[in-house]
Amino acid sequence: LAALQDQAVTHLARMMKVNLSEAARAHAGSVAPSAYESYLKALGYIQRYDKPGNLDLAISNLNSAVKTDARFALGFATLGEVYRLKYQTEHHPAWLAEAAANCQKAVQIDDRLPAAHVTLGYLNISLAKTDLALQEFQKALDINPRDASAVMGMASVNEHLGHAAEAEADYQRAIALRPDYWDGYTALGNFYDRQNRVQDAIAQYRRVIELTPDNAEAYSNLGAEYMGINDSQSNVAAEVAFQKSIQLAPNYAAYANLGFLHLTEKRYADCVRSTRQALALNDKDWRVWANLMVAYQWLRDEENYRIVRAKTLGLLEEYAAVNVQEAAVQSALSTFYAEDKLREKAIAHVDSALALAPKDPSVLADVAETYEDLGDRKRALQYAQQCLKNGSTLNDLQRRLALQGLLADPSFRSSGKQ
Repeated sequence: LAALQDQAVTHLARMMKVNLSEAARAHAGSVAPSAYESYLKALGYIQRYDKPGNLDLAISNLNSAVKTDARFALGFATLGEVYRLKYQTEHHPAWLAEAAANCQKAVQIDDRLPAAHVTLGYLNISLAKTDLALQEFQKALDINPRDASAVMGMASVNEHLGHAAEAEADYQRAIALRPDYWDGYTALGNFYDRQNRVQDAIAQYRRVIELTPDNAEAYSNLGAEYMGINDSQSNVAAEVAFQKSIQLAPNYAAYANLGFLHLTEKRYADCVRSTRQALALNDKDWRVWANLMVAYQWLRDEENYRIVRAKTLGLLEEYAAVNVQEAAVQSALSTFYAEDKLREKAIAHVDSALALAPKDPSVLADVAETYEDLGDRKRALQYAQQCLKNGSTLNDLQRRLALQGLLADPSFRSSGKQ
């Protein structure tokens, strides 16, 4: 009977084009059949979570599965992972809470599920709790040493700890365990992007496109990498990639990236148009609202600037409450409070940002803008020059309307940063 059941599960999985883990097979015999079928449907959607709407379809099927069988631990664990993926793409803090609640439910039912521990590990990374993340990933690997998702989680921990070589090796090992799955190459490409290894990142994103030619996310990532090169030829390649992504599936990431590209090219009206299209798909990410805010600022559209600024600040404060260890979030808050002349709050966030990332050029640019808005030109000049010394360009500073007076200051010009 067990052999026949296993054959039936395997056949159903093949029909639905999903790859089953050992844990998924082990659960098949102990779960209500209709719940397991809903779970398999969800897996199919998760394997292509890059497609718009697939995560919501997965959530619907998983909710059906756990409603049918309230003891379906793997169903709860997978539901937690889907909410984590939604957070990863939409940056809405509510999804973190949903992910954690479902994983905790899974662990209460069965604490021998690698999937639950892997998702909890990633959630701890999001909350800057690296030690707890390491414990969760290790628990998953103790249960199954060949769990590719757990290996990738260890890669993420090593990266957060600054162990780049170990992280790269882990990402590559995760790919070796699942060589035909596009997401592993995406993770390695994202790692190379964070390491400023542009050509290596491009190679990984191209591998993703080879495996999944209809992957809109891969084209968006490829475009973002070209955009980071920051020259006219690469910007053209970036726009082509973004438009290809949108052609495959109108999606938030490509519209948001395209809006930022238009912003860097001073195409402010185009930026508004592209960014508005992104926000129509997801209006929860403060960074995209911030791009729209800056475009309206340069267009001298005071009414829309005020409306969008208020929305941006509200989302930023909500995000900062959860992500307290992100230096760029702290420095961004300082610029808002400085513009509002809330000196003490602005300086407190400057101190937090510099403690977390004292050499990050974007943080240093925010700090320069903060002191400029607070009327401290001397300190603003100091941090603007540090920003340039740590890898930023004059063009980066020129994109900030608040720094135009500083850039025209003879003291800045005499520093040789032309």
